[in-house]
Amino acid sequence: MEDTSPLHPEENTTEQTPETPIEQKLSFKYLPFFNRRQPVFVLALIGIIMYCTSLRNEYALDDGIIIHQNGFVLKGIRGIDDILTKDAYYSFYKRMHATDQLQGGRYRPIPAISYAIEQELIGTYRSGYYMKVQDDNRNGIMDYEEITDYNGEKTYEYNDFVDLNNDQVAQPNECFNCWDLNRNFRNEWEEDTNVDGIFNEVDCQVYGSSIRHFNNIWLFVLTGILLYLLFSRHLFENNQDVAFLAGLIYMIHPVHSEVVANVKGRDEIFSVMFITLTFLQLFSYLKTKDNKHLLLGALCFFLALMSKEYAVMLFALVPLAIYIFSNEKIKAGPVVLSAILFAVMAALLMLIDASLNPTRIPHLWMFIGGLFCFLVVGGLISISLFRQKNAGAFIISMMGVGMMYLVLRLNAVSMSPGVEDTEILNNPFLLASQEQEFATKMVALFKYFGLSLFPHPLISDYSYATFAYPELTDPRALMGIALYASLLFAGIILSVKRHPMGFAILTYLLFILMVSNLFFKTGLLMLESYLFHASIGTAMGLGWLIVKAFDFAGNKSVTPNRSVFAILILVILVLSGVKNWERNWDWKNDITLFLKDVKNAPNSVLVLGNAGARWIDLADTKEITHINVPGQDSTRYNDYNGTLKISNEEMIAGGYKSHREAALYKGIGYLQHAVELHPRYVNGFLNLGLANYKLGKDFETMLYWKLAERLYPNNPYLNNYYSVYSNNLKTRGAAAFERGALDTAVAEYTRCTIILPNDEDALYGLAGALYNQHKMDLAKIYFTRVLQINPNREEVKKILKTMP
Repeated sequence: MEDTSPLHPEENTTEQTPETPIEQKLSFKYLPFFNRRQPVFVLALIGIIMYCTSLRNEYALDDGIIIHQNGFVLKGIRGIDDILTKDAYYSFYKRMHATDQLQGGRYRPIPAISYAIEQELIGTYRSGYYMKVQDDNRNGIMDYEEITDYNGEKTYEYNDFVDLNNDQVAQPNECFNCWDLNRNFRNEWEEDTNVDGIFNEVDCQVYGSSIRHFNNIWLFVLTGILLYLLFSRHLFENNQDVAFLAGLIYMIHPVHSEVVANVKGRDEIFSVMFITLTFLQLFSYLKTKDNKHLLLGALCFFLALMSKEYAVMLFALVPLAIYIFSNEKIKAGPVVLSAILFAVMAALLMLIDASLNPTRIPHLWMFIGGLFCFLVVGGLISISLFRQKNAGAFIISMMGVGMMYLVLRLNAVSMSPGVEDTEILNNPFLLASQEQEFATKMVALFKYFGLSLFPHPLISDYSYATFAYPELTDPRALMGIALYASLLFAGIILSVKRHPMGFAILTYLLFILMVSNLFFKTGLLMLESYLFHASIGTAMGLGWLIVKAFDFAGNKSVTPNRSVFAILILVILVLSGVKNWERNWDWKNDITLFLKDVKNAPNSVLVLGNAGARWIDLADTKEITHINVPGQDSTRYNDYNGTLKISNEEMIAGGYKSHREAALYKGIGYLQHAVELHPRYVNGFLNLGLANYKLGKDFETMLYWKLAERLYPNNPYLNNYYSVYSNNLKTRGAAAFERGALDTAVAEYTRCTIILPNDEDALYGLAGALYNQHKMDLAKIYFTRVLQINPNREEVKKILKTMP
């Protein structure tokens, strides 16, 4: 292989510009690049082409929790203070009347702040809800200004209103819906943002989604370019073919489609971006000893931590990179002493935090305690930053910002979950033996490695019961153990020899082991997005192996040339591009995602549950009902990438009366399989009840909703369903009473009292129907219950006086 190292000063006898040595390092053997700008341009172009098809996506999977159900994000920049001081899922837990479910909490303010800034451009909701009209302080009026609700929290009772009667006071009927963009209280076809013929919160959510996807695309492309610069200038500066190929593989790897095409994946993008910038500043500092790069590196590391927890692995990877890729010596004394102090202070803070849960430490005291710890560690940092001028100073500066991050994190989240981890969807190993648990983790690790090399099929969810618990004798588990033991051994040996492949292997291992559940519980068995960081090592390793294979073939006179290399890259580009585009379209929204993934994950409870729920929601869309919004183009449909299809033949074969009924029964089929696999699956029972409600089946509706109530009494969705269903039953009961069908009226009101035992109007209607049937004993029981609920019902008192 040709020598691409720069000329020694004594050999450089001709006059050269300052750029010449750099350009000489950037020489390529197999690729037709002649300057440092060309590969950057090509990578940027390829990245844009790979992900431009996600620009018109909507939202899918956890976007709802992170954005749509995050009141701090919906408030725009006004919510940034809460974003910095609350768990990432705080707002979602509050809406669900639940406490934190995940060990260690989730503190990722940087991506949430970016969502809030975008929301400021898209349009904010000051209440933190898309739809809210509620007298929170129970004073009988709708207050415009911020109020304190009966729980003692600051809130708004609605977003905005149109003063129709010019009395300068908001009435509930004057608070317009979030999709009513022109505030005229009419549903118009332009406001059907997702073109499904239904006006609901989804239209509010979809509005402006392209802004978020545009930002995901350019941020990912920028991250890929920064990684290439790291490879090109520092990790593979003497082999630019490897540097470019590694950058290319990372940019086009289909397993990254989940991160880029899903808005929630921005936390991963920010994390890798700032991790890469930290390394770039590290090498700049090692070369220049300029404290500017030291401080910028510390800042980038802090931002990486604030994006996602992966950055803690830099405490291992930074010293490793210094050892392998530079000749710098780390003065062990100050670094070790700082590390000991850092560990002691961090352990002390976490111990205090854990011992006081669930009662949280007041913010001020946590801040004071954290500041003290930071100053103690800072004593050593201040000595090292501006005096040592060596690699150890960079590591110590990382400890300083690490302590600052830990203080902020402990101030915002709980290190222990608020409830015992008894939900199998949050604890995938709940029903496994210890042997099965370990075997399952090794199978997951083996599958991660397989997806790194052959990303097909790609699935959005691997939760219970995507695959059955394996035993330790399972070949996949055994291969996983052997594979990762071999990788660890090779990574250590090669790192000791200062070989770049050692860094590549250990980068993959450190990042993937962090989410492997071997050391920390993630609440999930596996996610394809968990490969986003580990893929840095994968890209480095594959790039190096491919180029070395060409070098070996050339040495054996097989004469591989640039044409063959170009053909290989072209094949990789085409295959990756096809898979990326396909997966980008899958991630358009929950409908396209789950109706596709249920084919590849037929036993995943969450995929089944979501696929079933989507069919139930879509039963009333205009593609199924063929009812258009007035004024809207009748040929314009949201066909959900062709996934929403029910043919006439399918409808007739199933014996269904309509396409709508066929869609509902499709959803019921998926949901029944989900609750068979997981008999405590609350959302499954909720949606089964909803499907049967739409089918007009009262017994099944009540059965499934009561099962959900037994498992999760305070579920807000259940309360909303009960409210709608009870009003429907009371309306039906009143209509039956008016036409003299007293038996029917009794049945309808009885159903309502089963749903809501203390519904005053239902009890009154039931008592009245029984009274007119001359069933006085029963009527008296229900009239008495009405008075127990509302002692001021004078008409009931009069009736009771006339009864024996």
